[in-house]
Amino acid sequence: MKRFLRAALCFAPLLALVMAVNWYADPANLLRGGYEQRVAEIMASGENAANLRNMDDRAWIRAYAALRTQAIGTLALGSSHSMQITPELTGDADTFCAGVTGADLRDCVSIYRLFRQQGFAPARVILTVDPWFLCENTLEGRAMTDGYEAFCKEIGETPYRSGSLAGELVKWERKAQIFSVPYFQQSLEYLKKGLDKNRDPVPTTAHKAESAMRRADGSYSYEAAYRDAGIQAARRLAEDCIIAKPQFARDFTGVTPALERQLRAFLSAMQTDGAQVAVMLAPYHPVYYAHMAASSDYQPLLATEPLIRAIAEELQIPIFGAYDPAACGLSETDFYDAMHCSEEAMSLFYPQNLFA
Repeated sequence: MKRFLRAALCFAPLLALVMAVNWYADPANLLRGGYEQRVAEIMASGENAANLRNMDDRAWIRAYAALRTQAIGTLALGSSHSMQITPELTGDADTFCAGVTGADLRDCVSIYRLFRQQGFAPARVILTVDPWFLCENTLEGRAMTDGYEAFCKEIGETPYRSGSLAGELVKWERKAQIFSVPYFQQSLEYLKKGLDKNRDPVPTTAHKAESAMRRADGSYSYEAAYRDAGIQAARRLAEDCIIAKPQFARDFTGVTPALERQLRAFLSAMQTDGAQVAVMLAPYHPVYYAHMAASSDYQPLLATEPLIRAIAEELQIPIFGAYDPAACGLSETDFYDAMHCSEEAMSLFYPQNLFA
């Protein structure tokens, strides 16, 4: 026992050093609090927030909703596929894009209800529906579920992954990085380069920046190195998705009937609330989509498109976009990577009179 205690005492200073450096440097914003609050405050003041790194979108949207004072005309909901929806695209100066990374149906329901509870019932909603919305095996571990659970209770449905144990595990894994030796190495490199002196989000009126940005309207601008990488870089990223199938594609086993019912009920509920609703389908990179269309593994996933179209038709909801980029009039030059088209490309398939 004494030998163990001596060893532990020898190890304690090293552990303390790792923890101190990781907490102070925190290059991926995993440990230090308040980052998302600062981004929300910048945006609520009417400026764009640049210099973003590894932001927790769900913490940000909660902070922002509490600070917003301006009415919302058009609310965009969805995953990163929705983040290029801007006021310039919709023609509505009061457009707000509330898309969050990896969003599933539960996020969209929760965020919609969050804004309504804050007094911002939107006149129009654009819901970007991804295939993983409809399969219980591909639901997002980080998802916001509070509003979704309340919604399910109201409509007599059983919510999926109530309490979001997976989300709690994600939070624990983030905080556990304070003990991580690899993160310590990243932190030392971060400090060596002096990046800790430029860690905070930066307010700006510029529409784009060298760094990643969330604009005051909620839309997202990729960092210059990513958005300007060019056609060959985007093609390589698409080919990478073919080689290493993304998790949503690996885990997709087919449509879960309950989630189909809940999607239909959510769309209908927004209509009942008085909102005009539209659905968007996000296109995939031509190289990746060609592989998807030719592979039997992807057929259950691609089969969600006609189902989503049928639900929209049933509810008399306009739907635009498609998984097939050719159907959207897009080519390889219009993509950043396998799954995200550029901001400029959105205007090629966004209907001019969507809510006419």
